[in-house]
Amino acid sequence: MKKVVFTVIAALVLAACGSDDSPKVPQAVSLIYPENNSECTTGISRSETTSEVEFRWEEARYAVRYELTVSNLQTNVTENIITSGINASLVLEKGTAYSWYVVARNQSGQDGPAGTTWQFFNAGSALSYPPFPAQLKNPLSGESVTADENDEIILRWDGADADGDLAGYELYFGTDAAALPLFGALGAAQNSQVVSVASGTVYYWEILSRDAEGNTSRSGVYSFRVL
Repeated sequence: MKKVVFTVIAALVLAACGSDDSPKVPQAVSLIYPENNSECTTGISRSETTSEVEFRWEEARYAVRYELTVSNLQTNVTENIITSGINASLVLEKGTAYSWYVVARNQSGQDGPAGTTWQFFNAGSALSYPPFPAQLKNPLSGESVTADENDEIILRWDGADADGDLAGYELYFGTDAAALPLFGALGAAQNSQVVSVASGTVYYWEILSRDAEGNTSRSGVYSFRVL
């Protein structure tokens, strides 16, 4: 009898362990439109200063809802839309740079991994647009880093221009966020710079992007601490 009871209990345990009905984590979302580093010209004009832009992305596995986040790169004002579809529309300022990304969510409210962030200019009457604000890649803001054997680290960033006439950058770097000195003027093909640092010090840095027409944009100031 003991052998029969043991066999039945073991079978029940195995059956319970074999069933997993917990919701799967959604996949990262792949973006479709507006395209990255582009001028969006398909918006429906709603006024002299605004137009309605449709955002589209691919369906993510295990997702039942999506959260679209759109940020004005000039004012840093952010708008969010939650939808069960794979597209959504927002009324945006004309002639303005925006970034956007989408996060998938499953039926339990669990978010998938953060996907790619794209940026674009919402078309306006301007004949020339300023560069997109440079995206500071390394170090990230608030990060703690270790210098190499020469007490140096590498600053890295990405830059783009919808007109394709990016002319160069200015790197501002120092220990006083309120009065960052100009480190140097850099060419459009340069996306990194070696700088000397001291242990135990907090540094601040910013990239100004400039195009051939003299239009400029600023990345915003990032900080990091050297261990």
